[in-house]
Amino acid sequence: METIIVILLAVIAYILWRIYRQKEDEREAVADEKFDAEWEAKKREEFKDFPHLIGKVDYTWLELFGRLYVETEKNHPGRWQNGGSPHLNAAFMMYLKEANNTKLDIMEVDHLFDSLWDLTEELLEHLEKYHESTKHEYEITIITFWQLAAQEAESFMGKDFETIKKVFQSAPFTDIEKITSWFPKKDNHPDKELSFRDKEGNFPRESKGAKIIHDRITV
Repeated sequence: METIIVILLAVIAYILWRIYRQKEDEREAVADEKFDAEWEAKKREEFKDFPHLIGKVDYTWLELFGRLYVETEKNHPGRWQNGGSPHLNAAFMMYLKEANNTKLDIMEVDHLFDSLWDLTEELLEHLEKYHESTKHEYEITIITFWQLAAQEAESFMGKDFETIKKVFQSAPFTDIEKITSWFPKKDNHPDKELSFRDKEGNFPRESKGAKIIHDRITV
């Protein structure tokens, strides 16, 4: 009999603990949701100058390439890379680093990066002509894309071209295809959106770049 009572008391204690733990978990969940909502609202206010990038570009990159680059350029005109566009210059340097990686030394990989950069220039020209944005949003998008591409390229060491080519067919490299959808189209936008693949669907397609964009590079 005493054994049964002990077991019942143990079961009751366990049930009471589960009820308490459930209430605590619910309370913490509500607190976490409130914190997350307040944090998100704060970030949206901080980066309200880049409305099309919120939810698309991580706040870390918006802080670095948005606020810090823009504020530095505003307070010290021409400080970044001997003038020009600080974002475009920095992205171009990232491209050069990957396209001329002597440790990798695979010509076909260099060609992939060359094509990707030429498409980047073409994309930037297209965005400026046919899409709407606030100041600096296009440039922040481009440098963030190349930052992530350069990070992924670090994993190429020791891999052959076929393996690298397959990696190129996925994010973050193919993320360039999403960028036009972030910005509303202007009335003069062509019927077809800019494509980054050739007729056979290969990515990245060949491109001649965009002279008007390339001429802004000062590095």
